[in-house]
Amino acid sequence: MQLKKIDISGFKSFATKTTIEFNEGVTAVVGPNGSGKSNIIEAIRWVMGEQSAKSLRGGKMNDIIFAGSDSRKPVNIAEVTLVLENEDHFLPLDFSEVSITRRLHRSGDSEYYINKKPCRLKDIVDLFMDSGLGKESFSIISQGKVESVFNSKPEDRRAIFEEAAGVLKYKTKKKKAEQKLLETKDNLNRVQDILYELESQVEPLKIQSTMAKDYLQQKEQLKDVEISLTAVEIQQYQQELAEKSNQKAAYDMQLAEMKQQSDKLEADLLNLRKAKRTFSEKSDSYQEQLMEAVQKMEQLEGKKNVLKERDKHTQENKEKALQSKQQLQHQIEHTTNQLEETIKNKTAKEKEKKELDKALKSIKKERELLSGNQKQMEDHLRDEYIEWMQQETSLKNEQTFLKKSASQFELRNAKSMTSKQSLADEVKELTETSAVQTTQLKQVQQEIAEKLLQFQEKQALLQTIKKIANQKKVNSMMLCVLSNKLKLKETA
Repeated sequence: MQLKKIDISGFKSFATKTTIEFNEGVTAVVGPNGSGKSNIIEAIRWVMGEQSAKSLRGGKMNDIIFAGSDSRKPVNIAEVTLVLENEDHFLPLDFSEVSITRRLHRSGDSEYYINKKPCRLKDIVDLFMDSGLGKESFSIISQGKVESVFNSKPEDRRAIFEEAAGVLKYKTKKKKAEQKLLETKDNLNRVQDILYELESQVEPLKIQSTMAKDYLQQKEQLKDVEISLTAVEIQQYQQELAEKSNQKAAYDMQLAEMKQQSDKLEADLLNLRKAKRTFSEKSDSYQEQLMEAVQKMEQLEGKKNVLKERDKHTQENKEKALQSKQQLQHQIEHTTNQLEETIKNKTAKEKEKKELDKALKSIKKERELLSGNQKQMEDHLRDEYIEWMQQETSLKNEQTFLKKSASQFELRNAKSMTSKQSLADEVKELTETSAVQTTQLKQVQQEIAEKLLQFQEKQALLQTIKKIANQKKVNSMMLCVLSNKLKLKETA
């Protein structure tokens, strides 16, 4: 057996996969301190099953995974593969070359392989036992190992010699056999205890067994009684089934008759619904007509009220006009009296004027002497004459205005009387038409009420028919359930 090569990937300082081949002779690894020479020995010990992180110069097992550097990122897996030549079959495997692989993830999961097949750590330890190889064997001597052998206890040195002599394998097997013997002895003691406990339960179990046998016998008897009882019940159920089937036939006949009646009633119901629709349409049209008539009545009532107000107002205006007419007549009489007086005064003044003219002619001779006084008298008389003429024209204008206003008032009064008569005629016609429409609406409402009563009576009859049909369905379902029970019991 010879170490052929070792593949290291992600273990401590080996960031990338590194392969070290061991040829015949001595292979030496030379390098300065800190270059990773010891990491190769620790990788061999680790792949052979080393479980102590301190012996691998770490605080915990994840410390052996490459943690990264300034120029490289950390890796998540450490893997070491040890390849041994086994042409002489020194290792108990039927292979000329044996590869042992150990893989550790940063999550803490470990994987072991022998010739790329998954295995256990125990399988690897058993493979190297008594072969001179292993994690504690002296085929791998690290720094300070020789000194620790010389300073160790005699028992520890004896274990080293036993391993070198090939006795350790058998001693470990002996320890395992002794351990198994102790375990079997403990199991036998436990069996004795269980037997001792079960001996005290034998008598009660015998009593319980006799009771169980009696129970089984009585159960068989009960079964026979139940079978006979079910046979009797089956006969009774068959009789009831025959009676129920006869009743079902009768009910089916009644149901057919009821169905025919229900079909007739449904046809009548459809006719009634159609009639109801027509009546509802007619009632809606009559209702619309009634609403229109009511609206017209309201409009006419409004017009009537307006005309009443106008009539009242015209009456008041008429009374006021009569009063004003009387007043105007009094004023006309007064003005005519004044006009007559003014005319009399005018004639008197004219006479005075003539007299004055005569007087003027007579005193022409004295004109020269009294020229200034004469001029003043003429101006005074002329001014009085102008005032009398102005009063006469104003009185004539007032008389014509009063005559025109009296004629206009008479025309307005005649027009208001004619419009009042026409409105009264329209109101009378609308009241007559509304009365006719209300009588027609009452007749239609009475017909609708009669049809609704007929519809309700037929609907109640239809509900009673449906209840009877549902009752028959329930009875038929009960018959089906009874027949199913009988069939189940017959099959049982």
